[in-house]
This record gives sequence, C-alpha cells and structure tokens, in this order.
Amino acid sequence: MDPNSVLKTAVLAANQYANNSSDSNLINLERQLDNLINLTAPGRSLKFFSPKQILPTECLTCLMDILSEPSSPNELLIKVITVLQNLASDAEIKDVLHTTYHVTPSVAHILLQHSKSPTDKIVVKSVQLLQRITYNCRVPYPSSYADELFKFLITHIQSTENELTLPCFGLLANFCRSNVSVQTHIKSMDNVKSVYKSLIQYLSHSNLTMVVFALSIITSLCLNEELGDKLFQPKNVNQTFQLIFNILIQGDDITTRGYVVDLFVSLMKSPKIQQSLLVFGHLTSGIQAVLNLLCQPRNNQPEAIAKIFELLLAFCSSSSIRCTVCQTLMSSPVLQNSDVVPQQTMQANTTEPYYAILHYIRQSYNTCDNVPLLALEFLKEVYEEMFDSGMTSQLSPRTDLLLPVLSEQMYPPTESDDRALKHYCHKIVKTVDLFQVLASEDSLLSAVAQTFDLKMCVSILEHQLNHNSTGMTIGKTNCTAEWSDAGVDVVLHMLELMKKLQDEVQGLGKHLQMTLQDGRLLPFLASALTSDTRTKVQLALQLISYAGKLPDFSVIVLGDSIAANNASKRVELESLRKPVHMETSPSISPPRRGHASVKQLNFETGSAAVRENGVKTNPGPHDSNIQSLIDRMQSGLEIKDMKASEIMDVYEHKLASLATKESHLQDLLEAKAMALAQADRLISQYRCRRAQSEAEARKLRSLLQDAEKRNEEFIEKLNEARLEQNRTAVEMEQLVSHNQRLQGIAADHEKLVVQHQEQTKILETTERKLKAKEEDNASLQELYDMLQRHNETLANQHEVATERLAKLDEERKNLSKILKDREQKCTELKDKSDKQDKEIRKLTRELENSDSAIEKLREDLSKCEQERKEFKQQASVSEKENKEKDTMIHKLRSELEKQTQIAKMIHSLTSGNVPESNVKL
Repeated sequence: MDPNSVLKTAVLAANQYANNSSDSNLINLERQLDNLINLTAPGRSLKFFSPKQILPTECLTCLMDILSEPSSPNELLIKVITVLQNLASDAEIKDVLHTTYHVTPSVAHILLQHSKSPTDKIVVKSVQLLQRITYNCRVPYPSSYADELFKFLITHIQSTENELTLPCFGLLANFCRSNVSVQTHIKSMDNVKSVYKSLIQYLSHSNLTMVVFALSIITSLCLNEELGDKLFQPKNVNQTFQLIFNILIQGDDITTRGYVVDLFVSLMKSPKIQQSLLVFGHLTSGIQAVLNLLCQPRNNQPEAIAKIFELLLAFCSSSSIRCTVCQTLMSSPVLQNSDVVPQQTMQANTTEPYYAILHYIRQSYNTCDNVPLLALEFLKEVYEEMFDSGMTSQLSPRTDLLLPVLSEQMYPPTESDDRALKHYCHKIVKTVDLFQVLASEDSLLSAVAQTFDLKMCVSILEHQLNHNSTGMTIGKTNCTAEWSDAGVDVVLHMLELMKKLQDEVQGLGKHLQMTLQDGRLLPFLASALTSDTRTKVQLALQLISYAGKLPDFSVIVLGDSIAANNASKRVELESLRKPVHMETSPSISPPRRGHASVKQLNFETGSAAVRENGVKTNPGPHDSNIQSLIDRMQSGLEIKDMKASEIMDVYEHKLASLATKESHLQDLLEAKAMALAQADRLISQYRCRRAQSEAEARKLRSLLQDAEKRNEEFIEKLNEARLEQNRTAVEMEQLVSHNQRLQGIAADHEKLVVQHQEQTKILETTERKLKAKEEDNASLQELYDMLQRHNETLANQHEVATERLAKLDEERKNLSKILKDREQKCTELKDKSDKQDKEIRKLTRELENSDSAIEKLREDLSKCEQERKEFKQQASVSEKENKEKDTMIHKLRSELEKQTQIAKMIHSLTSGNVPESNVKL
C-alpha cells in the first residue's frame, strides 16, 4: 500500500462523511480507517507520517473532528482511537498529538461519557490510548476532565481486578510522575489512606507490571514524606533495589522495562536513595547485568535499548555511581586484551557490552532511532569519568576500537528528510563532543589527530553553510528547516574541535581561518549569540574572540546580523502579544513550475523581476553599445579603425557577459525554486496553524460547555441547599417542641420513680410482716400438736371437740397452701421489681443521652408509656393483693382467737371445771 494514497483516501472519506453522514459514507470511512490501521500497525515504520507535512496534518485534523463530534458511532470512535494509538508509538507524533491536537482531553471526555459501562470496548481502548499519549508528557492541572478522571481511575484501582485495572494503574502513574499539582490533588483527597492501602497491597501482586505501577505511584506521592520514609527504610530499600533489578533483567515486556527505568530515575533524584544505592551490596553485579542487556538479542528493539541507556545515564548523574559504571564497563578482561580484537565488534549479539555500544553507535536513524545518540552520550560520560579519576593508568581506554567508529560517523549527509537531517546533526554534535573529550587527554591527542579527516570536516561545514536556512535567512529567526538549529550546533562544535586540533593536523589552521573569515559563517554566529542556550553563547563568544584577531573578519556585518535577529524576535514577540483575529481567506495553492507568475524576490544581493513570458532584464549602456556593434557587423558595414584583435576582444567580452547573464538567470531560477519551496512550506505551516487553531477552538468549546454544565449544576445545588435549609429550620422547631415534651415526660418519670421507691418500702414492710406471720404459724403448729395429743385423750369425753379439731386441721392445711401461694407471688413481685429497677436504670441512661439520640427516644417513649401502664396495673394488682392479705390476716386472727378459746375450753375440760357457756360453744 502506498502511504500517501491511503492517507488521501482516508481524508477524502472523512470529508465525505462530515458533509453527509450516510450509511454508505460511514462504511467507506470505516474501510479506509481499517487500511490506515494496517498501515500503522505495531512494528511498521512511521517515517512517512511526518506531522509537519500537509497530508498527515489533514489526516490528524479529520480524526480529531470525528472524536469531537458527539454523534459519532462507537465503532467509528474505536477505529479512530486504534489509529491514534498506533501513531502514538512514534515519540514525535505522540508529542504533536498531546501538545498541538490536544488528544488527551478529547479522549478523556469520551471515556467519561462511557464510564457507566466499564466493560465496553471503547472504555478500554480510551484508557490504553491515554496511557500511551501521557507517557513522559506533562498533563496540565486543573482541567475540566481531571477530577472526574482521577475518581474513575482510583475507583477501578480499588475495585475488583479486571481488564481495566492495569491500564488505569499505568495512566495514574503517568499523571503522578513529575507533576506536583496532580500529586497535591490526590494527597488532598478524603480517601487517600484507602488508596495508599490498596497500592501497598498491590506490591505483593503476581503481575510484575502491576507491582511496578503501584511502586511508581507510591514513589511519586510519598517519596519525600513520612510514609515514604517508612516504606523506603534501609531494610526495605534493598529489597526494592533487588526487585527492580530482577524485573529489569528478567522482564520481557518493553512497557514494564520502560516504567522500571522511569521508577529508578525518580528514585535517583532523592539523595537518601542514592546513599542507599551506594551501600547496596549487589550494585556492581546489577550494573553488570544491565550492561549485559545490551548484548542480548531479545533486547534489540530500539525502545528497549534506549531505556537501558537512559538508566545508565541516570547512574552516571551521580559521581560515585558513575565511577562504578565506568569500572564495570571497562574492566572486562576481553576488552583490556589489546592483542585480540574479536570479530564480534561489528555484530549486535556480542557478549561484551563495550562492543555492543560501538555497534549501536554505527546504526542509522531508520533502524535504531535515538539509540546512537544515547550511546555516544553514555560513552562521553564514561570517558570523562575515566580521565577525571585517573583510571587510564589502570585501564586501557581502547581508543583503537573507538576512534575508527567515530571517524566513520563524520560524513556529509545523504538524507533529504528534515527529521533524518536533524538526527544526523545531533549525531555529529555528539560525535564531535566525544572527540573533544578524547582530545582533552594529552596521551590521546595525537591518536585523535591521526584519525581526524580534514576533508570530511570541510565537507560537513560546507553543507551547513550552503544548505542551512540560518545562513539563507539573515535577520530571520523563524527558519523553515527543522534541522537548522541543530545545524548551528554542528558548525560551532566542529569549529571548536578544529581550533583544538589545529596544531596537530597539518593544514587545519589555514582552513579554520578561512572558515572564520567566510561571510556565510556570520549568520550562524549571530544565531548562536542570540540563542537562549548557554553552551551556544559560550562557544560563539570563544570563536568570535579567536576570529577577531583575523584581518578579514567582519565585525560590522556580524553586528548587523545580531541586530536583525533581535529586531525580528522583538517583532515576533509583539505579534504574539497582540490578539489574534481569525479571518477566512481562500486556500493558497502552490504555483506550478510550468507556469511562472509575477513575483518580486528580494534577496541580499539584489532584486530581480520574474515575468510570465520569461525572464527579461533591462540592458545597460554597455550592453546597448555591444548590441549596436553586432548589428553593424551583421549589416555589412565596415568598421573603421578597428583591428581583428579588438574585434575578438569585443566578442570575448560579449560572450563573457552572456555567460554572466546566464549564470544570473540560473541564480534567478534557483531563487524562484526556493521561493516555491518556501511557499509550499508556508502553506504547510498555514494548514498546521489552522489545524492548531481548530484544535484550540474545539478545546475552548469543550471547556465552555463544561463550564456551562458546571454552572447549571451549581445553580441546582444552590436551590436544593436553600430548600434543605428551610426544611432543617422547620425540623429544628419541631425538635425544640419535642424536646420540651420530652422534658415534661422526664419530670413525670421522676415522679414515677419516687412512687416506685415508696412501693418498694411497702413491699419490704409486707415481707417483714410475712416473716412474723410465719413465726406465728410455727408456734401455732406446736400448739396444734399439743391440742392433738389432748384430743386423743379427750376423744371419748367430747365428740364435738374432736370434730372441731378435724375441721381446724383442714383449715390449717388450706392456710399453709395459701401461705405458699403468697410466697411464690412475693418472689414474682421481687423479680418484677428487679426488672423494673433495670429498666429504670436504662431509662436514666437514655435520658442522659437524650440530646444525641432524640430519634431513639421517640421509640423508647412509647415503650415507657406501655411499661408505665403495665406498672400501674401491677401496682393496682399489688394493692388488691395487699387488701386480700389484710383480710386474710384478720381471718387468721379470728381463727387464732377461736383456737385460743378452744384451748382454754380443752384445758378446762381436762381440769374438770367446764363452764356451761364453754360447753355450748
């Protein structure tokens, strides 16, 4: 598939669907998106999709229009998100999507719209895309979607594990990393303690990627706090280092390895962690294992190798650890054996890390992306440490292997793509910096001078002086070429290296002076002096101080260039400060080369008019004389006083003038071609800016809609709050009246308590009386026995007395039964009184807590009223029983009196003196 044709058809299908959202157009658009998904699938090169070109810009604009359209179907959104996820695998495209097209808020809004159904495919795809887009990118906070998105992520992290848990962890780790505002917001949440507990629980998870995500979030939130001090204690931090090294060495997932490296880099920012890492017992073996990863075939992907170099550079950021890294890399016995140069130095699967690093330096931009730059930067750190610490006396720097590889990188560019040229310039700068580090050692200066190729150096400088847009646009800072700024670095660093080696390389000093006196160099020096980079300014000042002693160095032109740069920057700043008014203008189409249009091309050397029918120049007086002389010769007139040699001189002069005019015409044609190219670039810039403005407009529109929605919600909440305030006021009045009623009930309850105490005293008196009655009953029993013995002796004497005694016996039995029943009733009354005491105690406690439990008292009052009624009933019953007992006591007294009379009668009978009245009784 041709990438351009696929992009064109996709843009055409998107435009057709935007104009008419019919089913046929939707099917066509989905088919073209499927082709685009296949074209950008993982593992395929994305070099064709440059965001600075027109066609990719239009394609991204159409994709963003589909995302921002509320009526887009879910299947179409899923395909668009898949395309964006494939494109985000390229670092430059990912940055453009995040910064220019604002993909993050658009996808976040889609995610939040479908968050109620988390199992939906569009939710999973959205979270995965956000995780990839926000990786190593700073997300602004606060924003319209951030709070709800954080709640969504934390909810899924704390809930049951599912397919959303892992990408939610990764997305939250991206948000928290190096973003203080997001960290502060999460730490200020109400449920932050439960979040910490959930994260700590995931540290023992079986999935290593989950462990890395949880540890990364904890590091971002708690590294410099009390919880971080507890988690990263000396005992725990050693286990953490061992875990990180194990995941880094044994893990096969590139994503996991990338997050492990980022975690290690974040930990290295803490001085305490650096000290703990220095005393870590397995540091040397861990660094050796990391270096060995460069030699393993399974790690030959550019992303994995780049992450390994980033970790090694993070180690080199600490001076103490950098020494360990240098010794571990350079102390290999195979490397230090200078007599043996194995063949593996040119292969990627070598067993020596140093040879692998040299292999990655030799790779191109198309195969390994930024890996060669990182490898050169790492070797620069290693050799700086070796020279600063004096290791050259113990270890061989093996410049016999390094210098040929570096010299191979010094070649003129052959690429035409801006991104490739920018990478080439960065690589040349890194290579020249490493040359300078090697040349700083006196023992290696001669070796570096022998390797230095003067012709290649001159050709690199000539390419920059002739093709860099900085030299072609004096006084203009907005250079159209993407690699122009990097080309300025190439010129400055190359001249600095030439200045250092001019005494060692024959003829180098002469070329250096010629280059410094070249007028084409002045725009580069002016651009460096007006730069905001410290190293550029310092290098430019050093070169100017050296070139100022040369006779043909034009300080005036340099000053004019600096003034022009400053003026253009000031104009640009003023234009940026002014409000931008969007105006609709017709589309600009680039002019075709077959038809010339009337344009005025202004250059430094002069101006020329390019007309439609061709290029014509107004002839000067000298040209008119020559033309008249030619006409006279063609007309056959005799030339008087003219020799043949003079005529030949005239012809030669004419031919020379024609040659100069031809060269001038050629220059004009080249200028026209440059103007056409510049027009094409301006058109692409216009479309890019238009896409940016549309993206900004969509973002502002979404922000405005969100603000309106929030205002409506706030108004509704305010009305509800007012209604709630009125309800609470009414309820407060009711509660006050109810509290007064409860106070009255409490007073009644106190009266009941007093009455209950009186009743208890009455019960105690009755119990004492009962005890006395029992004693009387016992005495009566004794008397009865005596009477029974007397009755046996007097049975024959008086039958009436015996019959009466039998009746008295039956009555005694009935009285004993009644007494037992009364005793049982007394015990029951005691139990009831105890229960009532307990209930009274409960009621007193409930009265003390009445202010905090008003609602409970409502239910308890009804119970108390029922119990009070029952208590009244029981009191009335007890009063009745007391009355009955009094009656019984009276009866018993009467019976006792009868019995005493009977006893007296029996006594009188036994004595023989029985009165008549007693006998009748």
